[in-house]
Amino acid sequence: MTDAAPAPAPRPAPRPAPRPALPPLSYWATVTAVVIAVVAFALLLYSLRSVATSVFLGLFLAIAAEPTIVWLERRGLSRGWAIAVLALSTLVVLAGVTALLLYPALKQIGGFVQELPELVRQLVERLNRLGVRFDDPAIQQRLQSIMDKLPSLLGSSLGAVYGILGGLLSTAFTVLTVVVLALYFMVSMPRLRAFAGRALGSPERVEVMDESLARIGGYVTGQIVVSLTAGVTSGVVLGLLGVPYAPVLGVAVALLDAVPQVGATIGALVCTAVALTSSLTLGIVTLLFLLVYQQFENYVLAPRVFSRSVDLSPVAVFIAVLVGGSALGPVGAITALPMAAALKVVLSYVFRERLDKIEGSGPDQDAPSTA
Repeated sequence: MTDAAPAPAPRPAPRPAPRPALPPLSYWATVTAVVIAVVAFALLLYSLRSVATSVFLGLFLAIAAEPTIVWLERRGLSRGWAIAVLALSTLVVLAGVTALLLYPALKQIGGFVQELPELVRQLVERLNRLGVRFDDPAIQQRLQSIMDKLPSLLGSSLGAVYGILGGLLSTAFTVLTVVVLALYFMVSMPRLRAFAGRALGSPERVEVMDESLARIGGYVTGQIVVSLTAGVTSGVVLGLLGVPYAPVLGVAVALLDAVPQVGATIGALVCTAVALTSSLTLGIVTLLFLLVYQQFENYVLAPRVFSRSVDLSPVAVFIAVLVGGSALGPVGAITALPMAAALKVVLSYVFRERLDKIEGSGPDQDAPSTA
């Protein structure tokens, strides 16, 4: 009789997988402190948004002026003299533009005041031909009620005028603040760049910073060239065509042309509307000229000027303008494209390894060789 086979030993129960160790309390304290600091800084920035906007515009103008300052320095001027020459040239241009705008406007107002009695007489004659008689009791009662309300209307109008003047003074003070900040940033730009270079550490990062700043400066310089070309061309051609206030319209086209996407269209509509006040034929000719010039600017002038400054797709341009306009209004819409171009340079550096992998794993990379 053989002995029975021994029973197999029971298998040990599987041990549960160890739970991942939770981060220490110091980690959560650091995360909480960082979140609180970010939220506090965001709230502080929002409460000081007007000051932050002025600082941003001052720094933006200083970065935009840097290529011109460097060009003047290469011609033998010191940085201080280069900044002085640039500031004086800008002041002369602004004074000329202001005189070009104010003189026709004041002349137009004076002519309107002189022609006002004749305009009123013509209006009365036309109303009489339409059957409206001013000796009608209803019309007299209506006129009397308007005269009774005139003091209150004048008072409200005076308040509105004071409000407009206050807004203009506030705008002038803001512009002066931005200009002063821009001058300070221009003078301090070498020290700021040196500090940023030391903070970044890597020469490659410094090169990315220089490329980003060059994109901003190149775009602004190119936009000035494009806007001046549009303004001078429009002013001269509209003057030759006989459109009223052609110099003012040229300045308006130059200013509106700086607004991406819609500025040139708005300028064309304004010029066409003014031309239509003279004749329908002049309005049509003006519209055709502006449409032809926009095609020249879009397909010939702008690609040559912005070939290196802005390398963005149309969708990216549209989104950048929407975001900039929503954040800072017209100022944000104007500065959106150069900031987006600089951001693209930074993002291309940050995600360079992943972009290289994506470009290296194309369909042709995995295809078998037929050689």
